[in-house]
Amino acid sequence: MIVPNKVIRFSDTIIGKMPIILKYLLKQDMTVKELYFTTQDHFEEIDEFIYSLDVLFLLNAIRVDFDKGVVTYVR
Repeated sequence: MIVPNKVIRFSDTIIGKMPIILKYLLKQDMTVKELYFTTQDHFEEIDEFIYSLDVLFLLNAIRVDFDKGVVTYVR
């Protein structure tokens, strides 16, 4: 679920899980694979992780070097 509602808690939504990704990217740039394996305990399925990356990318919070697969936090 992307957004919270009466049944889904904020912490269980994609929006609520995006800060987890940003927390790790603040420390260092990571490949998509490294980032997923580091944060996978916070996501039920890989699609939640991909949705989180999509939203962060659309919000210009992260940059992705598609040639190298490196994700960078936009400061």
